[in-house]
Amino acid sequence: SVNLISPLYVMAIRFTIALIGLSLVFHKRLRKMTKRDFIAGLILGILMFLSYIFQTYGLKYTTASKNAFLTTSYVVMVPFLHWIISKKRPDSYGIFAAFLAIVGIGLLSLQGDMTINLGDLLTLICGVFFALHLIYIDLFTAKSDPIILTILQIGISGVLSWICAPIVDGGFPVISDSQAISELIISLLYLGLASTMIGF
Repeated sequence: SVNLISPLYVMAIRFTIALIGLSLVFHKRLRKMTKRDFIAGLILGILMFLSYIFQTYGLKYTTASKNAFLTTSYVVMVPFLHWIISKKRPDSYGIFAAFLAIVGIGLLSLQGDMTINLGDLLTLICGVFFALHLIYIDLFTAKSDPIILTILQIGISGVLSWICAPIVDGGFPVISDSQAISELIISLLYLGLASTMIGF
């Protein structure tokens, strides 16, 4: 998708597809939304948007496999960020796992001159936002319906993507090649329905 249209438009379309699908399936749940749900969904939506914007732009400057691996660095960050927020210290296994992950990230990302490329750096920042996103999901789902929160955060991410796309990436892309259009539709449907709607 990002080879054919800009990252923010990919995000905008993907989140819109997921929002429509989830709203159709869970429309009765949405009627029970409270102000607290909306505020929690707004915070989660902003964190989700930031996670995906760094991941998607990172993908433009690094390989898909490195992007996927570096994104999962959030798994290691969660216990330490949770420690800062909740004052719960991770156990020795968590600390050792973090050390191994950092070594792995270094071996994968550091180039011969010990520098890291832009795509890898953006993807690591994405990992931080994904970690924060997970921590706040844990906090908010204690008092809010997770289905409502999921729909809200995907909707907020979509709205932010549509607002930012024309500013950052310019006008909506025009593609004339019918083969490219069909490939784009299939990939966006996969991202919207499988990776986002069903995944979340």
